[in-house]
Amino acid sequence: MTSLAKYQDWKASSAVGCMFARYMARKPTQFGQRAEVVEGTTPANIAADVAARIGRYVADPDTNVVTLVFPNLTTLRSLVEMIRALGTFPDWGVTMTGLKNTPGGDVLAFGLTRQIPFADSTCSSEVLILGDFPEFPATRRAPITALEMFVGPPRPQDPKTGMPTTKANLAHADVSPLPTSNSFDSMWKRSQKGRRDSLGCDANCDPVCHDYRAKAKVAFVIPMTLATSLGLA
Repeated sequence: MTSLAKYQDWKASSAVGCMFARYMARKPTQFGQRAEVVEGTTPANIAADVAARIGRYVADPDTNVVTLVFPNLTTLRSLVEMIRALGTFPDWGVTMTGLKNTPGGDVLAFGLTRQIPFADSTCSSEVLILGDFPEFPATRRAPITALEMFVGPPRPQDPKTGMPTTKANLAHADVSPLPTSNSFDSMWKRSQKGRRDSLGCDANCDPVCHDYRAKAKVAFVIPMTLATSLGLA
């Protein structure tokens, strides 16, 4: 099985709480989805490759969601190096914020965004990083390192809050028409429960169980010990 097939199989499985992600993974040629494997072992070269690929997809009106799989990014150190290099390219942004007392201990949270067209201007699209790292929350613990992001036209209103859109993320993907047995609201509620179940929460918790590692604005986290050794904390 290829690395991409392995990742897509995981995303379509019950290990993933988000019903929309599972539904899309089962229909990889629909909804403007594109998926590719990014080879290479040098973080700076991988970053340049990612910047070029995403640039092409942002300009492609037929693409809405991009999945990039990195079979050779197998350590958090190399992942950090790649993301920091990616942040030096135009339209990309990287932020770092310390989070204390998470279920994974004290961590440094990375935010990763890319500007995409929106109306007559642009807005930030929040990027997710997934991978086989114990420091990641269960919702991001994929068998292979991967990047997921939305690059299509953002909705005028944020699908979570109903307020005017100021930033985009994967929730902006249009997966209509849904199966007749489903509705957007029912899939959203099932996704919230699936996320709570993945994070080991009970019904009284909020949708991310107060695990701030799992917030949409957090691309990924690293332990604070590693952040300190890298001079980031």
